Amino acid sequence: MDKRYDNYIAKEYHILKDNRNAILMDVKTLKVYILDELEESIIEAMRGTSVKEKIDVLINNYGNYAIDEKINELLGNSILVRKNKKEKADNQDTNISEYIRAINISISEDCNLACKYCFVKNGRYHGKTDLMTPDIGKKAIDFLIARSGDQKDLFVSFFGGEPLINFKVLKEIVHYALVQGKKMYKYFHFSVTTNGLLLKDEIIEFIRNNQISVTISIDGNLYSHDQNRPLSGGGGSYSQIIDNLKNMDRAGVNYSARVTVSSLTKNKIAENFRHLFSLGFKRIHFENALSPIGKIFISTVNDTKMIKKQYEEISREVESIMQSNTPYNIEMLPLPLGKIARQDEVFYPCAAGRGNLAIGVNGDLFLCHRLVGNEDFLIGNVIENNYDLGPYSTIKQKLNVNKKEKCKDCWARYICGGGCYAINYEFNKNISTPPEIYCELKKHTIEQALIVYSKTAQTI
Repeated sequence: MDKRYDNYIAKEYHILKDNRNAILMDVKTLKVYILDELEESIIEAMRGTSVKEKIDVLINNYGNYAIDEKINELLGNSILVRKNKKEKADNQDTNISEYIRAINISISEDCNLACKYCFVKNGRYHGKTDLMTPDIGKKAIDFLIARSGDQKDLFVSFFGGEPLINFKVLKEIVHYALVQGKKMYKYFHFSVTTNGLLLKDEIIEFIRNNQISVTISIDGNLYSHDQNRPLSGGGGSYSQIIDNLKNMDRAGVNYSARVTVSSLTKNKIAENFRHLFSLGFKRIHFENALSPIGKIFISTVNDTKMIKKQYEEISREVESIMQSNTPYNIEMLPLPLGKIARQDEVFYPCAAGRGNLAIGVNGDLFLCHRLVGNEDFLIGNVIENNYDLGPYSTIKQKLNVNKKEKCKDCWARYICGGGCYAINYEFNKNISTPPEIYCELKKHTIEQALIVYSKTAQTI
């Protein structure tokens, strides 16, 4: 063995196999490479122990020249580095602003659906049907402006319950924000997550005129959607929503889909993706209904096996779309292809506590919209004009994925960010520690994205 080989080491990476090729992702840069068998063998040899013996075997099989050439290629692609060369330090969060730039306003605790997995009705609001008043909504806007510092672009998201039940107040909040924003040289962006049942002409016109981004909670085709999301009085909600989306289309309003996968629909994920794609949704995002209890939730080995199988089918579907002449938006596809393509590493699962807070109907402040109503995460009130992150004030330091014990050495950490705080809390009573089932499914989804990306990068 040439002693020069002792001077090289493989960077932190993740390798998965797809047919004859090995796909390597540089963990810290998110760059993706296709390796042949010899390249993979060299990397594995230099990553582990007994390097000399392993390289000697490769030299006997391939010859010194072939090994030398491959190592030069791997060095050129920065997959291998010299031992005396300092490897890139762990990625850092460069967004150090302590200002608030986004709020999620839960303007309604009431809803016209009875979704079987709903985190709101499942103990959060204790059966309440309160609606936010205009005064509290305006106080929420004042709170955001006062704490936005030099941030010029501010974001307001409307949640519920069903937010459009309180459309009158939503309108007042939007108008007030635009007026106050103009006075304070702030530009407001709005979004609403709705079940789509109340999207009539007046509401659609208001959405269009104020450029409000719309996310529709829809769980797929008629069967899947009505299984998960029946009307509060009984019966299906799918057909009415589809009729309303036609009105949105006629008005030229774009909308995205948020699909929740339950144990009832875990075998329909790929079918539902195809259905929603055919309906023209501009973005399709899937979330698993995870909980440690309840038959409706994803919680068993059989659930995960089926979901993995479904995502393998989706990856083939996505690959076909990307290689065809079918128009698509990479953000529309239900795989983290955008992050991989942009090499857009993340350090947290979301912006909760880092410039983004949630506000309940009575003005109470919470860490995120999934935790509204949970006293453990109450951090202030906009009416009383108090705000203190309390134990979450160090969220940037303690919850950075590089600091989390379970996540800091995970190959998927810069794509995942460390798991949804609300899901982590529900499983472990600790927002820092993701449950195994979350990690397992997240990694599988990322691997499917890597497979698609390795075959279609030139089309992105």
